Amino acid sequence: MGRFRPKPYAQAFHEVVLDQAPEREEGVMEELDRLAQALALVPELRRVFETPMVGPERKTAILDQVLDALGIEEPTRRFAHVLQRQYRILYADKILGAYRDRVDRRHGRVRARVEVVGALTEAERRRIVDALARMTRARVVADFEDNRTLLAGFRATVGSTVFDGSLIGQLEQLGREMEA
Repeated sequence: MGRFRPKPYAQAFHEVVLDQAPEREEGVMEELDRLAQALALVPELRRVFETPMVGPERKTAILDQVLDALGIEEPTRRFAHVLQRQYRILYADKILGAYRDRVDRRHGRVRARVEVVGALTEAERRRIVDALARMTRARVVADFEDNRTLLAGFRATVGSTVFDGSLIGQLEQLGREMEA
């Protein structure tokens, strides 16, 4: 069996959303995220969709209960059922990533993962996002996470580009320069 490719699913779903519920373009991302998190955090739920011991009708009923509990509406609900029938529901996280990329591109945004030491104030976060926006020449949506190994400063990853303003990064650069 070949490697799963989430982009065709994300593209088809995005086209449906834009056609049927364009006002929900961003909202369906949150719904897909809730579904992907439920599948990741509840091993028993994953097993239900993995095992052939549970019949398709039972899987559909269980999926309906999960979607109700998560507050998932149309068209995400219908899309989740398509994924379940095609044995792709366990790839919801990958499809979410591809969908998010499409929406971001459409709105001229890039995503950044910013690693920092400890908590930042909103003003500090804004300064980092503004600096990244100037460097990338795009609107930046940043996800911040704590990484104590950096010692100080921050490290931001935007696509495949890494901006390393951390103390540990500076020390590593100094070590490379001393070796050369």
